[in-house]
Amino acid sequence: MKKQLLALTLLTGFSNGVAADMLGTYFGADIWQSGVDGTLSYKGDALSTNYEETYNYRMYVKFEHPIPLIPNAAVSFSNIDVEGSSASKKVNLKTVDFTLYYEFLDNDIVSLDAGVTWRQLNGTFEDGSTNVSFSGPLPMGYVYGEVGLPMFPLKAFAMVNAIGITGDVYGDAEVGLSFMLNPGYVLDWSIRAGYRIQQLNFSVDDVKADATIDGAFVGFEGHF
Repeated sequence: MKKQLLALTLLTGFSNGVAADMLGTYFGADIWQSGVDGTLSYKGDALSTNYEETYNYRMYVKFEHPIPLIPNAAVSFSNIDVEGSSASKKVNLKTVDFTLYYEFLDNDIVSLDAGVTWRQLNGTFEDGSTNVSFSGPLPMGYVYGEVGLPMFPLKAFAMVNAIGITGDVYGDAEVGLSFMLNPGYVLDWSIRAGYRIQQLNFSVDDVKADATIDGAFVGFEGHF
């Protein structure tokens, strides 16, 4: 009986140790210098004249756990301002992403996650005499991957969110590098930099988009 209790205690301790190692929270924010190529229109009134580059942002948090059948979760918020050559011409896009995903690979060299994202799109369209709001849900596929070397603080990463249903296309992709500043600490900090591109080809509430938004970004990420 004592041997059984000892074995059970060791097994429980080992399991709790593994779970503790696999539990994790990631949080971060990026600044994105983005430009626009294409058209955004409301009932055929196109906003397409000499877009200016703008600084936009994104904030996110991810929760990971060791339970196999329950997906991990992530929440992300992005803001995109599109400005024309005239001060009266503006489009603002706000997106909130709710993502559920599984880790298919997770080791010191390669990490691969895949799942689904529910993106809530909210926006405003201004063109002098026109000021309208629009919104709509966008179910999207989600893939995220990292490649690095053991005991080396630099990693390459890529992420894709995409949808293509009934002719509408919304693609959001990024590639970049992440450098960990203090590996081995309880709270790890990393600097991230890369390139992000969004392909918009959809119609929501009489607002039609056929445009590409892209540019470089830089940010930070914390992990504990």
